Amino acid sequence: MTPEQCRAARALLGWSQKTLAARAGVSSTTIRSFEQGTRVLMPANSQAIVRAFSEAGVELIPGGVKWA
Repeated sequence: MTPEQCRAARALLGWSQKTLAARAGVSSTTIRSFEQGTRVLMPANSQAIVRAFSEAGVELIPGGVKWA
């Protein structure tokens, strides 16, 4: 998951960073720092965030979208 995917998924769901943090069980600071590009997520945090999105119906494509 990229910071851009994270922001886009939150926007799709209408979630704030605080809402995503609560649903994923991570801190708001973790979400904010990741989306700003100042932190790399630990695997467990990344999995928790992806799982929160998935449970809400948003599936992320590994590696992002590639255009021809």
